[in-house]
Amino acid sequence: MALCGAMLFCSCKSGDNSTAGSNVNFTVAKNYFFKNGAVIPDNPKISSADEFQKLFGMAAVMGKDGTPTAIDFSKQFVLAVVLPVTDVYTEIQPVDVKVINGELVYEYSVKTGEKMTYSMRPMALIVLDREYDGLKVKMVEK
Repeated sequence: MALCGAMLFCSCKSGDNSTAGSNVNFTVAKNYFFKNGAVIPDNPKISSADEFQKLFGMAAVMGKDGTPTAIDFSKQFVLAVVLPVTDVYTEIQPVDVKVINGELVYEYSVKTGEKMTYSMRPMALIVLDREYDGLKVKMVEK
């Protein structure tokens, strides 16, 4: 009976730690680009406007939702995923952000498509509340 109970427990336990922890709300920052000549940061966390402006520029476009997402660095910070330049269409999608064991875990996916006749620098920015700024960040590509 004990063996059956142990087997049932193990079969129900998930090996995926992404379901544990508390969810963290975030906003996807739109209409920014990674500046030419900027170096991809070692740390994905950007906590100041000065640091952000050294790496990213605004790319306003016409029409609805054409204004870059507002970021208030006194209340918010940014997590950035920036990949090397490529001539293959690449899209980075934020999946989830959770606090797991005192660590901020950011899960994202990278999808690639067709070869292009030009190059791009794939990137994604998410904006989070400053209350999570003190946590260590773990980036997980799904």
